[in-house]
Amino acid sequence: MTRLLFALRQQVVAAAVLVGLLFLSSAVHSETEPNRGKRVVLELSALGKHGDEITRARDQVLEILQQQNACTAWFQESDPDPAEVFRSLHFEIEERGPSRSYGMRNSGGEHLFKHPWGAKSFENAGRDSTILLNANGPFFRRTSILMQLDLGGMLARPSGNLVLAVSHYSGNTPEAQIVILLHELGHIIGRLPEDNDSWDGRSGRNTSEVLRHCKAETRAATHNSSKNNN
Repeated sequence: MTRLLFALRQQVVAAAVLVGLLFLSSAVHSETEPNRGKRVVLELSALGKHGDEITRARDQVLEILQQQNACTAWFQESDPDPAEVFRSLHFEIEERGPSRSYGMRNSGGEHLFKHPWGAKSFENAGRDSTILLNANGPFFRRTSILMQLDLGGMLARPSGNLVLAVSHYSGNTPEAQIVILLHELGHIIGRLPEDNDSWDGRSGRNTSEVLRHCKAETRAATHNSSKNNN
């Protein structure tokens, strides 16, 4: 009888510990979720002027994603809560990222340009992942030195300055910054296929896809922001 009582007590203790662990795990999770955004804001404040620019663009993207609109609905096809995913993302600056643009003519005589990349992230990285921003790319810069390549794509010579662009938006404009961040969110939740800064044009096609669904919302977010600043 004594052994039986002891065994029962052990089971009760084990059950209590399990319930306690489950409760604690739930409480920790519920406390962590709301603090994710605050932690990112503190990280951005440590980045100085660049952090201020990212914060403004981040707020505008959240303004878009927290509303029910065509842009949000498009992202929701890959993740039911894109706003919360975006709110959890961290930001880093690549200070020594590429700064020059390159131009060349293809075999058909068409003039092609390749701008320095604006941002990078990992495909399907999900919550709490990081967007890496190029300090010398179109998120922060409006122009870059243009290097003209010969027909073989080898010899490069300076050929003036080129206005950086994200689709039809000039670099370092609110619209360009919003689109860059939405583009990276698309990779992070698997809404866009992988791309890179090669000449194959995949990155540009992905940006066009973002704008196909989010152009009106991007315009509205920048309009609302300029109204609030006046």
